[in-house]
Amino acid sequence: MMNNLNMLELFGYVASVVTAVSLTMSSIIRLRWVNMAGSAMFCIYGFLIGALPVALLNLFIAFVNVYYLTKIYREKDHFSIIPSSADDHYLKEFINLNEKEIKKYNPGFSLGADNSLALMIHRNLALAGVFVAQKTDSKTLEVALDYVLPAYRDLKSGQFLFHENVAYFKQQGIERIVTKSNNKDHLNYLKKVGFTAEGDHFVFNV
Repeated sequence: MMNNLNMLELFGYVASVVTAVSLTMSSIIRLRWVNMAGSAMFCIYGFLIGALPVALLNLFIAFVNVYYLTKIYREKDHFSIIPSSADDHYLKEFINLNEKEIKKYNPGFSLGADNSLALMIHRNLALAGVFVAQKTDSKTLEVALDYVLPAYRDLKSGQFLFHENVAYFKQQGIERIVTKSNNKDHLNYLKKVGFTAEGDHFVFNV
């Protein structure tokens, strides 16, 4: 009996931790997924200890998360690309505001005149991220910065930039987009949007 009680108590603590962790996430999608897991665990916990109000409340929260996740994955976002430049005040302010996290993924990045291409990625009319690069030759573009705000990190911006918007790069005569990274999360992102490893670079063939 004591062992069963301890296991139930432990399960309740784990559910609490999962729910608490979900509230620390900046990505809405990750928050919804983890919060749904925590709610489902609390629902089970409530039924097991005979606390029906706890069980029903968390069952409701789990269904709310399912509803919004389904809505997020089904709805069609409106994306647009707005060309910018290294001396664009708005671009500079965006980079300065997010400098700390940008340096986390791109430690050596600095916005300068050698950045021959700069794009601001808008999602549903909100600035979601920026893409800065320079041509290393007439057909190759080297990425200096590909940054998306945490709330929009669901791969949709990357899919739009490198797939739905690929005609933009072709119009510039670009055939290859290359980048480097040592960050695990960034490497996973590159693979998911279609970059392949070539030596110490990752390459996207336009």
